[in-house]
Amino acid sequence: MVVAILALLVSILLPSLSAAKEMAKVTKAMAELRGIATALECYASQNKQTYPPMRTYCETEKWEHFCELPIELVQRQWLAAGQPDTKMSANMEDVFNPGHTYKYKAPGWGLHNNGAVPKSVWVPDDFPRDDPDADPQTLAGQSYDNVWRPTDVNGKIIPCPISWVIWSVGPRYDKDVGVPPRAPVARCSWYRGLGTQGVISRVRTTDGQMHTGL
Repeated sequence: MVVAILALLVSILLPSLSAAKEMAKVTKAMAELRGIATALECYASQNKQTYPPMRTYCETEKWEHFCELPIELVQRQWLAAGQPDTKMSANMEDVFNPGHTYKYKAPGWGLHNNGAVPKSVWVPDDFPRDDPDADPQTLAGQSYDNVWRPTDVNGKIIPCPISWVIWSVGPRYDKDVGVPPRAPVARCSWYRGLGTQGVISRVRTTDGQMHTGL
């Protein structure tokens, strides 16, 4: 009888404990993203309102570290340095993705395998009012790189409406699948509470507004 009661209590309490643990990690991710956002703005204040380059890789040993936090924030001491025996650029480990930093994207000239290339950010046409329930595959939007695309009818570059986005891959991230479609800017890719999959993002628009994906 005692064993049966204990088993019943455990079955009742475990879901609550799991939910509390998830929300604690979400809260920590949001707080750390806020700190990274502050570091980015401090960097921009010393660099004529420009932001660090976005980085991607195709090398086998680094491709999972795509869009890692900018090493420039570490060099300027806005973020703590990562451990020398790891591939983490900064000591800001994503609570939902051990061994990896939170991620960062910014339109403009960036680095791919350490070579300079234009890097783009996909933004929904209606951001930040895009439908959080939209089908991500049919959501209208464009990729902006502030270098080549997109252009208007006169061939003039249309500037990206966001300055940068930082994000956690969020709960239930599958590294073999990657982040949800249209992540991290589209609201339909954002984490929506206990039991869901999605990124936890922080987006700065060019008008200085901050939008939090949760």
